[in-house]
Amino acid sequence: MSFSDANLDIFEILVKQHYKKVYQTVYTYTRDKYISEDAVQQAFLIAYKKIHQLNSKDKFASWVTSIALNEAKRMLNNKNNTTITSITGFHLNRLQDSKEFDIELKEDVGNVLKKLKQKDMEILVYKYYADLTLQQIADLLGNKLSNTKVRLHRAKEAFRKLIDKDMNEDMGG
Repeated sequence: MSFSDANLDIFEILVKQHYKKVYQTVYTYTRDKYISEDAVQQAFLIAYKKIHQLNSKDKFASWVTSIALNEAKRMLNNKNNTTITSITGFHLNRLQDSKEFDIELKEDVGNVLKKLKQKDMEILVYKYYADLTLQQIADLLGNKLSNTKVRLHRAKEAFRKLIDKDMNEDMGG
């Protein structure tokens, strides 16, 4: 199937609208600029080739995000990157500038995410970085909505426990 010029223009608009959000979501997952860039570019290429499979334009953002995250997982596996970044701790009292605080907090959250089991990290990234609804996540994972709710709850609990543990370690506890 070939695209008409009008369809190509529409696809270009979709890319411009969603590229940054998809990249941020993938980067949160990979914490690697180059893998994230490659995964997102590959995802948009796949989306372009398979756009005819998309039933609703309203689902484009979640569809391309899903493709990008799957590409990132594949690239990470190919890289054999199983090293988990250890958390450096929360240094809230040392941060002066709010922009510096935001950067440090994002790094710390990313590091905590990397300590989670992959399935827990994945659902949190889908929910809080890709802004997918629980139903979209359930569809994406091939789960029932009720199972997805339980899985999200358990992932949030695991995240909280890691933060509590790391905060206690930072305070010498």
